Amino acid sequence: MKRMRFLVAIMIVWLFLFYNIERISPSINLTDVAYTFTPVVVAVVMLTPRLRSMPMWLLLVLVIAVFLILKTWVKSSIWGDYLFLTVTEACAVALTAIIARSVSIAVSEFESAVSHISIGPADKMPETSSTGQAKIYQEVRRARIYERPLTLMAIGVEEESVDVALDRMVQEVQHAMMKQYALSGVAKALCSELQDYNTIAQSNDHFLVVLPELTRDKLPELTERLRKSVAEQVGVSLRIGAACLPGDAPTFEGLVERAIQAMEAKSQPQPLPSSASQRLRVERHIT
Repeated sequence: MKRMRFLVAIMIVWLFLFYNIERISPSINLTDVAYTFTPVVVAVVMLTPRLRSMPMWLLLVLVIAVFLILKTWVKSSIWGDYLFLTVTEACAVALTAIIARSVSIAVSEFESAVSHISIGPADKMPETSSTGQAKIYQEVRRARIYERPLTLMAIGVEEESVDVALDRMVQEVQHAMMKQYALSGVAKALCSELQDYNTIAQSNDHFLVVLPELTRDKLPELTERLRKSVAEQVGVSLRIGAACLPGDAPTFEGLVERAIQAMEAKSQPQPLPSSASQRLRVERHIT
């Protein structure tokens, strides 16, 4: 958020200087084309997402080329005695494009972070606690009646892996936001890795996942795949506990209790890939 405010302040100061440059330096007499084209550049760069991903050099070439074409079209002098003025105006337009692009990128990152935290991904999401646990209960009951294997997993985020430099005065608020951001990313990763018939329910700060027909011998492979996927996509480590029917408990409540106990017992964080170790930093998006 601080970075975005800083960039907006820079843009305001720059535009103020640009439109008062003739008062500051009477020898510079900008043309009407420059005065009109500059705010158009700001608006177009801010409102066009493609320009944010365009290489900087290409954006500058495009902006300056359009500016020179407009000057030629309105029959404004460019060469000769007006060359210095043309170069000055082109530099001013290019600097405006650079600042506008930086502000646009900062706003986009802020919007993405807020959307991720408050709304979450637009695709499949875990069930709510009540709805999800009702579906899990039905699956457990079905597996018990028909004597089919079933595994219930409890998945949480390692607190130590949510690593961010926190200011003491706002530590609790920022940490809560970091945790919500991590849980949203974990939810998306779980939904993409697990099958549609696997029910995922979010309960407070952890997830319950029911895996019909999954036997204990296939559990290590799945947990390793989930840990790797979440580490790469979100940059956090997972605590995973599991309970299997009928070996660990015969009832829904018993399976949930055993799975959560196993999850809480695993307090050592898993190592993160170097590329993902610093990925979860909300400051990149909102500070």
